Amino acid sequence: MRVLSKSLAVFCSLALLASPVLVANASTTASTSISSPLTIQPPPAMEHMTTTPKTNPVGQLAGYVKDSFVRMKDGSVELYTNHQRCNEIRSKQKGYLAMAAANLPPDEQKAAIKYNVNAGGISYEEFDFLQKGKDDRGKLANIVFMMCFAPNFVPYAFMFFPEMLPGPFAKPMNKLGLPHTKWDQISRERTHAVIQTMLDLEKASRVAPMMSNLNPFGKGATRRMMERMDMLGHDVGGLLVANNANGSQGAELVLKVLKDEIYSTEKPKKDNVSLTVFPPAVMKGLGRAMEAPSFNSLIPTFIVRGKVINSLKQIENSDQFLVAQNIDLNSLSPDLLQEACSARLIGGPGRSDKELVEGLSSWLDLAVKHPKKIVEDTGVHYNGNLARAALLCYNALDGARDARSSSYLPRLVYQGQLYRSQNLTPQIESGDEGSKRKWNKFK
Repeated sequence: MRVLSKSLAVFCSLALLASPVLVANASTTASTSISSPLTIQPPPAMEHMTTTPKTNPVGQLAGYVKDSFVRMKDGSVELYTNHQRCNEIRSKQKGYLAMAAANLPPDEQKAAIKYNVNAGGISYEEFDFLQKGKDDRGKLANIVFMMCFAPNFVPYAFMFFPEMLPGPFAKPMNKLGLPHTKWDQISRERTHAVIQTMLDLEKASRVAPMMSNLNPFGKGATRRMMERMDMLGHDVGGLLVANNANGSQGAELVLKVLKDEIYSTEKPKKDNVSLTVFPPAVMKGLGRAMEAPSFNSLIPTFIVRGKVINSLKQIENSDQFLVAQNIDLNSLSPDLLQEACSARLIGGPGRSDKELVEGLSSWLDLAVKHPKKIVEDTGVHYNGNLARAALLCYNALDGARDARSSSYLPRLVYQGQLYRSQNLTPQIESGDEGSKRKWNKFK
């Protein structure tokens, strides 16, 4: 009886949290658009905002409970319907592979792949739907596991980790009538993630960790760690002031600088593939940018790293499908194109479809096509996780510097446009000479 009551309480919590009221991700601050780097348009007047008429509190509560359970029912039906469609898509892929294997010699037919997530016979829209369905089923399995073994913590988990809800239960809605879009919110959070990461990097190179004072034998390790953070800060500074380091040209520059780390004659070590070599500040900033706008800063770094690795795997599968099936990027719908670019931190609000197609095409060239040719010609090993993580970091930085990003106040402190207008050369703070020489050759 006690277990039944707990399960009922958890079910009610899930129903309430799945309602449009709690799942809504509306901001209380009106976004602004800027016409030039130094001209800011004021936010829309508050009197134009829609106001909610006063109603009976009892009626509001009854409507809230009703909407919650209706949303729970509709979400469950949609989740099951999506699962059935995923089975149909996988059947089409299996049929495609079976037809391809039928043309092979009998000996090779037995060794032919029975199923592959990147198999053809489907459109990119169906592939994307298949990936979302897999993600939703994983989230549902996690919720069922928690309901069985930790039912008392489920409501708190929904409160602190709203992204753990499957897609049919987590559709954001703007109830306040504010002139925001989902992409405006994502752009603002990604800009904040870039600024916070730079602040954390600078602090790590100047301020020793608090725990280092408790270890009298770790002074040397702390000093070396701070020196590495200082070198990384100079590398980032070199990228910021390098000529033509924007758009696809900047992405090519980043991979050119990291070429010795991305390609190796020996198989990459586990630390390099799992990105444990990334500083915690960079890993948290990357996780915050990829999960915007619902990132939880209380999550430990090792969990953030695991989420980033899973996201990189999904991006790799999508890249391989787009290239292997020779998908025409111009044929993608605007929403699907925007989602594909957003997953790779490409672009932001105000970007045209042509710009997004160019950005996605450049990503596929740098992350799949060029590395494949290099591996075939030279036989070296390619660390795709490191290359894609570096591109993600650069894309987040490039999007934050764009004049169309939603977060306008942090951008006003950038001096890059002022330097270009006055033909000045920004000076990097004196530090690692090797780092400066590495970037000076690209100026």
